[in-house]
Amino acid sequence: MTGRLLTVSGLTLALATCSTNSSGPDDGVVIVATTPVLGDIVEAVAGDEARVEVLIPIGVDTHDFSPSAQQASVISGADLVVANGLGLEAGLEDFIAAAASDGVEMLEVGPLLDPIPLQGDEETLDPHFWMDPLRAGEAARVVAEALSTRARGGWEERADAYAAELEATDVSVSEMLSLIPPPDRVMVTNHESLGYFAERYDFDILGVIVPGGSTLAEPSSAHLAELVEVMDEAGANVVFAETTEPTALAEAITSELEGDARVVELYTESLGEPGSEAATLSAMLISNARKISEALA
Repeated sequence: MTGRLLTVSGLTLALATCSTNSSGPDDGVVIVATTPVLGDIVEAVAGDEARVEVLIPIGVDTHDFSPSAQQASVISGADLVVANGLGLEAGLEDFIAAAASDGVEMLEVGPLLDPIPLQGDEETLDPHFWMDPLRAGEAARVVAEALSTRARGGWEERADAYAAELEATDVSVSEMLSLIPPPDRVMVTNHESLGYFAERYDFDILGVIVPGGSTLAEPSSAHLAELVEVMDEAGANVVFAETTEPTALAEAITSELEGDARVVELYTESLGEPGSEAATLSAMLISNARKISEALA
């Protein structure tokens, strides 16, 4: 991976008890992670040496989350805020900009992980790095580096263990996907969230329902009609939707396709609930690989 330069900014967001989860001791180092995926990474690095607060609840679209008025200013006591960056947390950008001078240390991991451009838009970088398990493992090491000057230790060792787990996940995912013949490794997705997955496992993204790297855009009827035509020409009959978004548009597209077609929901923007098939990042990636293999093999 390319260099690990620490991006420091300010952020004052509050953490309402009802919309966050936490782990670790009640004293010592306090780390805030913006998303559940980052929470999984940060908690693995922190171990028992820090308290971790996750801002965006599980199952909520990271692109569309905005803190409430009641979530207004507890983060000033945090030792580190870990965000994704690259435009992922669109609803937090005003808060980040307004608090840039408040002095809370912030690490944006996305820009440090050799980000790739969005398909068809070389000027915009894709924020969904965690869909590549090797990059997610590297993210743990980036977090550990940011924490390396703290009094408590073991950050690097735990990050290496987490990265090793994700390397094993990568092997498992590759094995599951090996059942899919190369000509069938094409995907239609709800939005451009699987670029890193496609690059890592040699898939082509045939098209997306919502153009761009965010879920906030509105696709035109002409775009949707063109997508149906492209899918029919390619013989593609699966649309991969997302657990954090309504499936109405995906279902409308499959209803227009020739022959049998279906919608398959994947975990992309958020982990699953505790105890679910996608409760951790590793489990989420394996769950997705199983569903993709079953749909396309």
